[in-house]
Amino acid sequence: MSNLIRAIKTNILFGEVPVDAYKLQTHTFENRFGVTGVSEALGYSKEWFGRLPKRGARQFKSLQKDGFTGCQIEVSVPREDNSGASVAKTISIRDFNKLLAYEAIKKRNIRAIILLVSFSERGLEQLIDDAFKGKSLDWFAEKVVHYSKWTYEEFAEVLAYNREEVRRLYAWADDLMDDEQFYGVVPPSLEL
Repeated sequence: MSNLIRAIKTNILFGEVPVDAYKLQTHTFENRFGVTGVSEALGYSKEWFGRLPKRGARQFKSLQKDGFTGCQIEVSVPREDNSGASVAKTISIRDFNKLLAYEAIKKRNIRAIILLVSFSERGLEQLIDDAFKGKSLDWFAEKVVHYSKWTYEEFAEVLAYNREEVRRLYAWADDLMDDEQFYGVVPPSLEL
């Protein structure tokens, strides 16, 4: 265990599901999530993430095309009673985010959708607070540029999915226009 990366742990409730979050004790102080909590937060068993590359080979390959690494880092966390340390498998925030998007869009996992909406709402509040405090928002512009490189097909798929979700959730949404009606003919270019 001596060659494992040391980390400190906290627990975050994702609704009613506790998810362990870790801060690596390296020069980067990278933050990561525990794979068992991630699995349960998405509505699966604790072992789901570990079996994903084998049982979900098609899903795993699709995730990898979008930059998902699936890289797990084992970390060593000192026990509070100083009786040694426990070991936990973790994934990066970026991989967790890509997994959430896949689960929400491709698999229509309601738990993933709820998490994305919750994160988005809090993130938008923080963005506005940071802007009023004069903090740099360059990171936000970089993220927008990153996601603006999606292909037309990827963008159209997300729009169609979102429109159908709204129609399914709200009775008033039956009158929603399709892409051609909304945009005039076709959606605008995604280039900034």
